[in-house]
Amino acid sequence: MRPWQKILLAIAFSVVATLVALETLVLATGEPIEFIYWAFGIICPIFVSAPTSYVLVRQAEANRRLNLELLVAQRELLTRADRDHLTDVLSRAAFYRHAAAYAGDAPASVLLVDIDHFKAINDGHGHALGDAALRLVASTLQAALRPDDLLGRVGGEEFAVLLSEMPLPLALAIAERARGAIAGLCMRSADGSRVGLSISIGVASYDAGASLDAALAQADQAMYRAKREGRNRVMVAH
Repeated sequence: MRPWQKILLAIAFSVVATLVALETLVLATGEPIEFIYWAFGIICPIFVSAPTSYVLVRQAEANRRLNLELLVAQRELLTRADRDHLTDVLSRAAFYRHAAAYAGDAPASVLLVDIDHFKAINDGHGHALGDAALRLVASTLQAALRPDDLLGRVGGEEFAVLLSEMPLPLALAIAERARGAIAGLCMRSADGSRVGLSISIGVASYDAGASLDAALAQADQAMYRAKREGRNRVMVAH
């Protein structure tokens, strides 16, 4: 209902209430009321209720707009809290919360991804290039996933992935494709030198209702095996 309609409704209610009160008085006393009082019973509520209704309706509309703005701001804050500020993927807490709630009918797969030699990138070329590497790896991983999959930054240079209803053989294929895509990337430092990127990935199976920490621990062990065996590779948990 529009504001002016609310004002008219309030005025009409005031007039009707006054007329009903006068009619009740006539019925109760048996004495007729002169026309001038009936007219007064119409005009007076209009002059009294119109400005009052206008102020109240304007205030109610202002409160409604403020409440809507507050809800929008709250949603934006919640969305920002769920996102890593640098890479715009899920934060660690948000990834764990969403992944732990996985309820798919088929088992999922979890991936733990670590950028190889990331400290060397930061130390040798500066944190600006390190931040750019994190954003590039995050966007490349995200492009390899489906809408229902989850990607979160769970450490400095570590990312976790949940592939919903994904058996291990297919998860390995997706992980290998992501690894190959990142290995093909090339960054340039401030002095123009080429900086290569690669990742090591551990893969483990994860069933709905099972321990997410246990699945990620298995993926973590597989990822460190990939590191020990030369990096830039995918390993599956035993």
